[in-house]
Amino acid sequence: MNSRGLLLHQVRLNQRSFWRNPESAFFNFAMPLGVLLIFGSTTSNNSIPGRTDVTLLTLFVPGILAFAVVVIAYGNLAATIALQRADGVLKRIRATPLNPTVYLGGQILSVLSTALLISATTIALGAIAFRVLPRPSAIPQLLLILALGISCFAALGLAISTVIPTADAAGAITNGTYLPLAMVSGMFDAGIHLPKGLDTIISAFPLKALADGLRSAYDPATHGLPLGNTLVLVAWTIAGLAIARRYFRWEP
Repeated sequence: MNSRGLLLHQVRLNQRSFWRNPESAFFNFAMPLGVLLIFGSTTSNNSIPGRTDVTLLTLFVPGILAFAVVVIAYGNLAATIALQRADGVLKRIRATPLNPTVYLGGQILSVLSTALLISATTIALGAIAFRVLPRPSAIPQLLLILALGISCFAALGLAISTVIPTADAAGAITNGTYLPLAMVSGMFDAGIHLPKGLDTIISAFPLKALADGLRSAYDPATHGLPLGNTLVLVAWTIAGLAIARRYFRWEP
């Protein structure tokens, strides 16, 4: 079997493992959709303070879309790598003829496919349940920001996996690094107002860049690619890849 065949086989194995694990499938896939339905049903359809052209609900949906991407591409990938390292799976793979690049590529492509699936599901659910849709003219930029966001958080998932010491610590470290930032980044509250200095700091992190970038495709007052958000995502992608390349470990 050539490298391409091995890569696709690895993706299939990873997908099978993901969907056969009820806890993984629930917390990484069903949970963000549940958050969208529950909190979306209680989110006010009133206009954002100071604006009359957009509602809180309209900008809530892309916020949860960003959250779903982070959960899958960052949290799930980091926890999977940490668990397989702790269980000795990575060490055994390194000792086989299988090219390590094929194995890691399979992991990443599997995460990318799951992230794309939950993104499509979230967008469809927002449209069906709440009649919230991106602007038709902004669909290309929505797809671009999604691609950048998924790539960025997959790179950061590989990077953070290098500092996870044990499988038991994976959940605490991944959740502890993104949940607080998700809250202050406005993923769950599009109308959040932070002090200017704090908002400037938070805007330099990829969670807010992703949430704001996706919201730009839904916000009728926004036109064109959000360059600042795009550059933040690109910068963090490069940083994540550099850290992963330098510090990735195959053994506990």
